[in-house]
Amino acid sequence: MPSEPPWEDLLAPLEPATVGPFLPARERFPARETIASSLASSGLAAFLRDAGEDAPLTLVINDPQRPPAPRPALEAILGMADRLRLRPRLRLLVATGSHRFTAEERRRHEEAFLGPWSARFVERAWHDARSEADLAPIGPHRLHRFIAEGPRALAIGSLEPHYFAGVTGAHKALTIGVMALGDLTANHEAALEPRAAPLALEGNPVFEGAAATLAALERSGHSLFAVDLIQAGGRVLGCTAGPPLRALREGLPRVRRTFARQVPAPLDLVVSRVAPPLDRSLYQADKGIKNVEGAVRDGGVILLDAACHDGLGIDRFVRLLERAPDHASVLALVRREGYALGDHKAVRLRRLTDVRGVRIGIVSRALADTDARVLHAARFDDRAAAARWALGALGARRTRARDRGGALIVQDAGQVILESAGGRDGSQPRAAASSGSPGTR
Repeated sequence: MPSEPPWEDLLAPLEPATVGPFLPARERFPARETIASSLASSGLAAFLRDAGEDAPLTLVINDPQRPPAPRPALEAILGMADRLRLRPRLRLLVATGSHRFTAEERRRHEEAFLGPWSARFVERAWHDARSEADLAPIGPHRLHRFIAEGPRALAIGSLEPHYFAGVTGAHKALTIGVMALGDLTANHEAALEPRAAPLALEGNPVFEGAAATLAALERSGHSLFAVDLIQAGGRVLGCTAGPPLRALREGLPRVRRTFARQVPAPLDLVVSRVAPPLDRSLYQADKGIKNVEGAVRDGGVILLDAACHDGLGIDRFVRLLERAPDHASVLALVRREGYALGDHKAVRLRRLTDVRGVRIGIVSRALADTDARVLHAARFDDRAAAARWALGALGARRTRARDRGGALIVQDAGQVILESAGGRDGSQPRAAASSGSPGTR
């Protein structure tokens, strides 16, 4: 299939600007040196010495739907262990949350990460939130037994904005990523609350749930360590390491500088381009809508450019939308039947299209037109058709970029967030306005 014309040409009447992650012209150091330098001063050596060689040490990584943990991170960790003449008894745990994967997907993911280090791991597991046999209690929650049994776990995460968890990273992999389905569902129900917002930590109930779980692990005598990478454009831009919440907070300034973009006034149109792996399904690509919606004016347009090769992905929220044609009815259904995983997507989407009147176009050949109609969205096979529709939808409201409205193309919108002027210094950007809580918690 020939390459499509750039959005800048198709939307030329709006003179769109383009933003994306902030990528320095060149890295100060290669990824290996960046990671190794951070680990050298992080306390990892003491953590590995304390781990010894008798008790297991669990290494936690993200699943294939998250930015991958680059092999240089594993090389740096095991290289330090070798220099210290330590051979910890390693277990690998893939933090999947509620996701499921085929045997082939698992094999490829492990092979890409472990490489020549594969034989060093005595056990491997993929978290299954529904498997009673693999869960054990920690405080009020149940986590994968590798974590609950302890005594030590080291997670490699990727720090980036998350539209309701604030920031994702190793702290999330060690907690939400390995929870029982019921605990995970209770945590995600808090995504309906106003403070569940990109880059929001204090007062964010989703983040605070993860922090409370970390505290419960530590009270139980567990020793936890985090290696957090800031990655964009296939590059490692930075690395922090240490106790999970310390590593997170040390990385926040770089996360904001890399992924947050300010807009001076609400926009008429945003093109939200979602990059792999988040573009594989609509369930994941929806982050590209959530990350930009607060910067679009009421009645404006969002164009989601995402392949969605796997179709809808987890489709619970679409099935809910089939029964709820407007915002009031979806809230009523959640109140009456109780929250289920994914319902926050339905509530937020109906608020966007019904209450705020924002029109959504999706450029994907893999989605069905019927599914798009349930979303109150229009589906297009190509950018040109989507651009014609958007320009027609804006009609007389079309403006040039230098005027009040204008258009913006967001590259890597699964990670980049837009903040309208007036956000609270990153604690609760306007990009995450309240979606309305159904009061079911």
